[in-house]
Order: sequence, then C-alpha cells, then structure tokens
Amino acid sequence: MNLKTISRQDYTLNKELAYLLGVYLTDGSITEKNFQLQAIDEDFVTSTHNYLKTIIPKTKSYVRKRYEITGWNKNPRYVIKVGIGDLAPWFENITNKKHHLPFNIWKANDGLKRWFIAGIMDGDGWISKTKRPNSEQYQYRIGIGGVMDGWIGEFRELLNSFSVKCNKIERLQTKDGKWFCRFHINPQSFFNSKLFFTIKRKKERCIIASTTTR
Repeated sequence: MNLKTISRQDYTLNKELAYLLGVYLTDGSITEKNFQLQAIDEDFVTSTHNYLKTIIPKTKSYVRKRYEITGWNKNPRYVIKVGIGDLAPWFENITNKKHHLPFNIWKANDGLKRWFIAGIMDGDGWISKTKRPNSEQYQYRIGIGGVMDGWIGEFRELLNSFSVKCNKIERLQTKDGKWFCRFHINPQSFFNSKLFFTIKRKKERCIIASTTTR
C-alpha cells in the first residue's frame, strides 16, 4: 500500500489504517501535514507510531517523553509527531474533520471494523473497576465519553451492528460551559462480539472482567 494509492482510493484499508482512523477521531490530531498524538500510555503511543511507520516507512520520527509542569495530572506524556504528507488531508476529509465516522469503515469487513473500534476505545474508551457494596467482588463497566456530539451517535450504531448493547447517549456540560457526550456499554456483549482494547492496562481489566461479568 503506497501513499498515492491511499489518497486516491477511499476503500483501501488494512488493520493499521483502520486503527489509525479510530485514534485520529479521538486523541489524535492533524496539524499541517503531521499526525500528532499525546497520551499517558506509552504502549498506546508506541503502537500508534509503529502503525504509522507501516504507512510511512521512511519516517525519522520517534516517541518523545514530556513532563507536565502545570495541571492536576503530573504523569508524563508520550508524544509523537509524524509527517504523513498527502494522507493528512485524507484523514480530515474522510471524517469531515473529526465530525463523522469514515464511510469506508461502514463498507469494511468485520475484522477491519474491530480494529477501527479498538482505535476509538483506546482513545476515548474506558473500563472502570468499582467494589460492589457489601461484597468482596468488583463491578466492571465499559464506556466511551468526553467527546463532542457528532460521530459518537454513529459509533453507537456501529457497536449495535455487532449486537453490542449500549445505553442511551448522555449529554453533559462541564463547569466551563463545554458540552460532551458519553454512553455506557454492556461489558459481556462487548466481549462476546470479540471487540477489544490494545492498551495494556485496559486489556488487563478486560481479561478479569470477561470472566466475572455476566
């Protein structure tokens, strides 16, 4: 797969590109002709960088580590900035600048859709662990949130196409007046549909949750 082919043909997909589209819609960004990502999970950023290198094999970019001086979260951030040339406007156009799911995902096979969903879930998805009241057992919840209205409704439809049970979309307002959307996902239906995270800390919780959640 070469860059010219990708930029000409919207239906040319592999698992790496499908995953990158999911990451771009969530934590990723395009600045000029660069794909950028900043996150606290080193394995997430490293994997994304490796997938970008399969498309741009001659890149000299690398993963940088940056420390936050201000803000409540002082965990180090891992950062990449990869020049992707003509692929940059392709990411923007096929998602209408992060407002919609790419139409080629709807036409992709289930395997590629699962990798796209993994990119979304690694970016804005979560799996929580809370102790049940009056019990030694824990309850696990899966959800996606912190995103603006737009593609999240389409993403819920995509999950439904895999028979994943999802709650209604909630729209919440932050203290600074910004609106964001979220919804919860039934964990067992997520696992039964063979959907997954790739981030280590999320995967580890999924392994436990898949054997304890019914």
